Amino acid sequence: MSDVSQLTRFAGRLRRAPSIKQRKVKATTVKAAVNIKKAVKADLAGSSNAGIRKIPIVYDEPFLSAPMQMTIRIGPEEKTGGLANIAFFGTSKGGGHHQFYEHADAEMATWKRYLTEEMEGLE
Repeated sequence: MSDVSQLTRFAGRLRRAPSIKQRKVKATTVKAAVNIKKAVKADLAGSSNAGIRKIPIVYDEPFLSAPMQMTIRIGPEEKTGGLANIAFFGTSKGGGHHQFYEHADAEMATWKRYLTEEMEGLE
């Protein structure tokens, strides 16, 4: 009679892999979103304009936007009106001195590295 306990454990691991991957992708993605939010808020905090320093930056809970695709929206609350546009994009009279997309770009390499580490051994 042979011992099949290792095979049984391996089969159980394979059954759990999709849910484990989904949890790890979500946790890693949320961490990246929080880092981006903090970076944008720190950037705005350095503004000489009191209104711009108070622009609230939020992110939505992650959601599956397609199979195997998780999305998190990060940005200023809608109630800020055009002040966020002035801060990030400017007008013909000036503004646009604060970064938004650049903070996300800076976080992407770190996010990809951690995501790759989390996925090792789960194929």
